[in-house]
Amino acid sequence: MKHGNKNYMQLSRLIFTDPYKDLSINAKWLFVVLNELEQRYTSAESDYFFRSNEELANDCGFSLTVLKRAKAELLKTDLIESYRDHLINAKTGKQSEIRVNYYRVKK
Repeated sequence: MKHGNKNYMQLSRLIFTDPYKDLSINAKWLFVVLNELEQRYTSAESDYFFRSNEELANDCGFSLTVLKRAKAELLKTDLIESYRDHLINAKTGKQSEIRVNYYRVKK
């Protein structure tokens, strides 16, 4: 856990400022959920975490269609970074067939 706190989450107030006022409520909620996941799954060694679209849609309470729309909107900002890649099996070094999205909350 990045900040070592299980009860509270740090969230940038930038999401409430003028440059981001036109983001949809779904994109803003996705940003909140990504912040929660980032704080849960990252550490001092790595500031990226991964989720499949299905997992992230479930985390947000979105359908896949709504998730993809909100994610496309949020990726146009400077708030997050994302890239898609295969998981690597630590024991064999082989790529899995599953591709996941890696995320990094920038602000």
